[in-house]
Amino acid sequence: MEEQKTYLKRMAENLEKLDTSISELKAGAEKATGEAKADLKRRLEDLRSTLDLARQRLEVFKGVSAEEWEAFKGGAQKAWDDLRADFEKIKAKLKK
Repeated sequence: MEEQKTYLKRMAENLEKLDTSISELKAGAEKATGEAKADLKRRLEDLRSTLDLARQRLEVFKGVSAEEWEAFKGGAQKAWDDLRADFEKIKAKLKK
């Protein structure tokens, strides 16, 4: 159970850091022009939506059983990895 609490706390912290990073990228995207600006804004909005969904799911799994926890943990890690990868892609595109 302690592993679960530690994991959930770390994941919540990761989501908050990513939220801050998305806000920083959004400010950078404002400097872009034309189609690039519109594309970046759309991607960042999609990323923010995915981040909000991840927060909701995290709340749901705060009180799950040990069996549900094991199933959740693998899915949560994959979702986090995908979310982080999407962020890095947008970040790289913004630097171009």
